[in-house]
Amino acid sequence: MLFQYISQQTVRTDIDPETASAIAEAVTVHINAEFPPSQILAPDDATRQAIIERIRYWVGAELRARNLGHVDYHVEADLTQRIQHQMLGLGFLEPLLERGDLSEIMMNQDGSLFVLLKGQTNPVRVEEILPKFVRPSVTEVRIVVDKLLGAVGRRVNEAEPIVAAKLPRSPRLPAGARVNVVIPPIANGLYPELNIRFYEARPVKPEQLLAWGELNEAMLEMLRQAVEHQLRLMIAGGTATGKTTLLSGLAGMIPPQHRIVLVEDPAEIFLDHPHVVSMEARPPTVEGKYGVSLGDLVTTAMRMTPRWLVVGEVRHGKAAVWLLRAQMSDHPGMSTIHADDPKNAVRTLCLLAAIDNNPPVRAQDTKELIAAAVDLFIQIGIDPWGVRRIVRIGQVAPDLKAGEVWIDNIWLYRPDRSTREQPVWEQVGELTRSRTIA
Repeated sequence: MLFQYISQQTVRTDIDPETASAIAEAVTVHINAEFPPSQILAPDDATRQAIIERIRYWVGAELRARNLGHVDYHVEADLTQRIQHQMLGLGFLEPLLERGDLSEIMMNQDGSLFVLLKGQTNPVRVEEILPKFVRPSVTEVRIVVDKLLGAVGRRVNEAEPIVAAKLPRSPRLPAGARVNVVIPPIANGLYPELNIRFYEARPVKPEQLLAWGELNEAMLEMLRQAVEHQLRLMIAGGTATGKTTLLSGLAGMIPPQHRIVLVEDPAEIFLDHPHVVSMEARPPTVEGKYGVSLGDLVTTAMRMTPRWLVVGEVRHGKAAVWLLRAQMSDHPGMSTIHADDPKNAVRTLCLLAAIDNNPPVRAQDTKELIAAAVDLFIQIGIDPWGVRRIVRIGQVAPDLKAGEVWIDNIWLYRPDRSTREQPVWEQVGELTRSRTIA
């Protein structure tokens, strides 16, 4: 009889996901019945501790009600913490936010979750970094999405199934983040499609670019001289190549006595500089009202006495034209553009200027603007080993040649002579442009 009793009480070391989700939902109902929403959403320390104690109690009660009172203590503790995260935090995101080494979280419409580690270019399944991670239910995900968007007064629903928003800084998001949500049926599955891209909590130092292997010391020194001489720099690169990170590092070289006007859409650059004016574009409402474009901000920036004009990614023709006009009028500047080589960057600027302006700006006029307003193109890309590298630095000739923008190479990355640990760059030209302004 004693042996039979012990066998019946064998400790269970797991709970199936469906049961765990059912317990979580039942405990949530109990807690919502015991505490008003205002206390759950913004508890003081005493209330928070009281809620945690009641979650522990109700988890035990729900386990016993399902004849699971002999479950392993660690399993019960994990389930309790999961519900605590869901009710008092950001649910399934909490163990990921605690890490501090992620640049992006991605959820697909089937509920699979991927993460992008800082410095990496390929996402990995969350189970590879958190083996005990439990996939959340659809209900849990929607609760977390509502919390994320509620912090900025936004909602995602059938009338507005696609929402992009900037999340403010908070204890869980020390630098803030950018979130994009698409819900079913626009997302073809049971789960929402969710992307959360984290902003850097501190400015990128030029030395960090060296440590990451994006460039060598000679290239960094040349770029430092370019900034000191107040040249006008444009960084080109594809998706997730680190354009904004590189821009942040180069902007960190601007002398502290120079006034910077920073214009972005959305804001994600943090500059450790004593004199920065930062502005962010705003999308229009659903009714198409109250939008403030990047072009509007570039225009007004020129009335704010900038010494440097720093613009996040140039996506619209109005912003492109006004940026080039500003830089042509002797304002040093930095900006980024989505392009896989400098020639395509020129082509993209010409297309944007033609499409987004009324009347459209002729391609030849845009090329003249580029030659007069840009000194260096810095191309960043991803090498065969998945590492971000500056693959080309080119100097823009001040005059068109045969009607085209002429770019003379100064530095080239040589992947055929490189390894992952030992990248090779070749200097093939000299920096001759100089625009030092008193």
